[in-house]
Amino acid sequence: MIVIVLGMHRSGTSTVSGVLHLNNIIMGNYENFWPRPLPQNPKGFYENYDFRLINDRILSFNGYDVKSYNPQIPQSELKDGHKNKMKKLITYNQDNYQNWGWKDPRTCLTIENWMEIFSEMDLEKEIKIIFITRDAISVARSLTARNQLPLNQGLELWFSYTKRALDFCSKNNIATFYMSFENILEIPEENFKNMFSFLSCSFEPKIVNKFVDKTISKNSSGEEIILPEKIIALEKDIDNLL
Repeated sequence: MIVIVLGMHRSGTSTVSGVLHLNNIIMGNYENFWPRPLPQNPKGFYENYDFRLINDRILSFNGYDVKSYNPQIPQSELKDGHKNKMKKLITYNQDNYQNWGWKDPRTCLTIENWMEIFSEMDLEKEIKIIFITRDAISVARSLTARNQLPLNQGLELWFSYTKRALDFCSKNNIATFYMSFENILEIPEENFKNMFSFLSCSFEPKIVNKFVDKTISKNSSGEEIILPEKIIALEKDIDNLL
């Protein structure tokens, strides 16, 4: 089984990836988990840098710099060098792990490219997607605190990432489980019980309760802002999936 975690930056993807990894769905190893734990994410990111590096190279090849935080994101195409690296990385994980996956928020922007490769390798039926979402304004406030982004820019970035990923999930017949970061913080064990049921895997509740930090700020207060209609509409679409 291949588990792909999709979700915008600051949306709880590290929490989901960490719980998966600690319950024997291999999301990487010490050598390729990067960045290391930081003050804003003390339990670690559980982000496989090998996948992140490929995503960065794909986006850069298509004229997009992730660190620009520009919400205008082009559709991406692959060159042969990308395809070869992607196939090599997938093959390595398939050969070494029964159940594995990865998380990198950039995959919201490149998931179509990865699926192209999985299709060529006849692995589509192996894939399950965990889609983790968080309220747009909470993500925007978190990006303001961490990256000094204006709220409006953070909201637009949330919209671009989230819509790209949801559009992919809605038009592809890939098994997908939708989760809310707010719900995880509220009732973590129940949410992960449902997730692992979707994956047809057992899990250890003690790991969940130890790993999930309920004191994480929900960023529910701060500068007031009127949400654009397109963001309100997309959040309603997400609510209907949860």
